[in-house]
Amino acid sequence: MVLGEDSPEEVQVVDNAATVAEAGDATSAYNMEMMESIVQRLKPEDRHQIRDMISERGRTSGALGIASILFWWLAIHNGGDTLGDSNLPNSMIGDFNFYHLSLVVPALTLVATILLTMGREKGQSLPSNAGGVLAVLATFFVLEPVGRALLMGDIEMDDSLVASGRLAILAVLIHLATKMQVDSILLEWVRGSMMSMDIDVTPEQEASNEGQADEAPPLV
Repeated sequence: MVLGEDSPEEVQVVDNAATVAEAGDATSAYNMEMMESIVQRLKPEDRHQIRDMISERGRTSGALGIASILFWWLAIHNGGDTLGDSNLPNSMIGDFNFYHLSLVVPALTLVATILLTMGREKGQSLPSNAGGVLAVLATFFVLEPVGRALLMGDIEMDDSLVASGRLAILAVLIHLATKMQVDSILLEWVRGSMMSMDIDVTPEQEASNEGQADEAPPLV
């Protein structure tokens, strides 16, 4: 072996280290872009407000979640017979009766909201595509009673309006609860990433950095 020449093992170690460093840089750049996207959408003024927004959205999500459960319990589980649910025909897709639809629609709404939010934040088309499909399917189930009353006449209009209205209320409550919870989780991730990486991507910090750059003395 000639003095000063690197062995094949040493060259391989250097190449592997460079590959790992490049992967780490790519991951950091991806995380930074995602953090900036979340901050621009939710618009926290500073790092302290992020903490308040996490708590506020988590609290609101819990309140909306329990409200949807109570509404389902009172208006469908216990009050379904009074509101004429037994007169509603099964759905044309999946052959679900109304009681089962009251569970399927919230489930579809929950998954669709998660997929659409994550697809938007990550800039990925596949989750957004799947979320759009589920959102349209949930909308179909919500509007199906009214549509059947208008087009087929096999449901009384009053019963169809009450049925679609209850499904719509459930879908809206679940959508808002899920959206608030996902935003809370994303903000928590942003806060943890800023603390671990010792950076600040809030608008106040960026404005402060720009102001410091403007105040720099001109070069002679």
